[in-house]
Amino acid sequence: MKEIIFKICLGNLTDALYKSLIAEVNQEAPKKGRVNIEYNNGCLYLTILSDTLSGLRALSNSYMNLIYAMITSI
Repeated sequence: MKEIIFKICLGNLTDALYKSLIAEVNQEAPKKGRVNIEYNNGCLYLTILSDTLSGLRALSNSYMNLIYAMITSI
């Protein structure tokens, strides 16, 4: 299984981002892969796992677009 980990540290925005993303991550897992989220030491760790490179790319792109939308609306 392929894996990518994003470390996101945004100061005061990190907690709000975590609370927003946790609802997305806890939804039924997409068929393309799995997504895990952790909040440690003021940073958000988003782990995306998939059997295929295209699945990894698709999930990463979706979450990066979602994070961008959240950050620009806060």
